[in-house]
Amino acid sequence: MNTALDLAPRPSSTAIPAEEELDLAALLQLFEPGEEEMTSVRTSLRSSGSSLLRWAQGSSRRAASWGAVSVGWQ
Repeated sequence: MNTALDLAPRPSSTAIPAEEELDLAALLQLFEPGEEEMTSVRTSLRSSGSSLLRWAQGSSRRAASWGAVSVGWQ
């Protein structure tokens, strides 16, 4: 069975000139976060963590009040 992709011509494999290639350090530098981005990530993680903790404590309290567990969140 031949599909359209099987019949499509293959892309050429021409090499990229060495002067146009990025070395690993330059490539990593492109994706390196700035200081303000790191601060916002930390704030976001802290906020998400505290929300998760509140949810877990509330769920545990509700489960304890229904008799599902013997002791609530410590």
